Amino acid sequence: MTLFFTLLPIYIFGNVHCAGMCGPLMMLLAKNRYRWAYFAGRTVSYSLAGLLSAEVGMFFFQTLSRYHLSALLSILFGAAILSLAFLTLFRMPYPGAKWLAKKTARLSTLLAKLLSIYGPYPVFLFGVCTLLLPCGQTLVVFSACALEAKPLVGLVNGFLFALLTSPSLIVSMSAFKRVRNSYHLWIGCATILVGLLAIFRGVADLNLISHLILNPHASTEFHIVLY
Repeated sequence: MTLFFTLLPIYIFGNVHCAGMCGPLMMLLAKNRYRWAYFAGRTVSYSLAGLLSAEVGMFFFQTLSRYHLSALLSILFGAAILSLAFLTLFRMPYPGAKWLAKKTARLSTLLAKLLSIYGPYPVFLFGVCTLLLPCGQTLVVFSACALEAKPLVGLVNGFLFALLTSPSLIVSMSAFKRVRNSYHLWIGCATILVGLLAIFRGVADLNLISHLILNPHASTEFHIVLY
């Protein structure tokens, strides 16, 4: 649950970003009777991405822990997430964003063609493939899942990420106009928190500081470790 509460601001304020980026896609789906399949596909792909991210993180942490490098990996990931946070705050493009956008342009065209095929399965596949579209927000969330290195936690957070950012894709875009200008501030600050916690975790693993346990008097297996 610790990772969920850490990422909750991103899940909530991420709705503004999703409304801006994926709102036009929803306009294409508005009259499709199988539009529910889009959300099913999106939820499945995000859940599996969270699971896979945590599996990869678990592999790297278990491998590097033998050489006492897992703490350094946590610090490195934290620094990378902080970099994304400051780029978001100052509204600067992510490195390689334009190159990636060009590479995924064909994907966007293929996704649009899926919607021309009537039926639930193309719409479901459309929802699954939206994960492949370039998005700094998903990069932060799944990087955090990798740092947690717990497959079940990654699966749950991937599912909740998809679920809690779905309202913006359902309701009218006009509902988000007032907070759209504040998106970079809220997401940037939330991302800074994620990055700092990752760095503190690595420093604590090096025994330079103590781990922060929110319920130290509880049984060890029920400890909620913030970092």
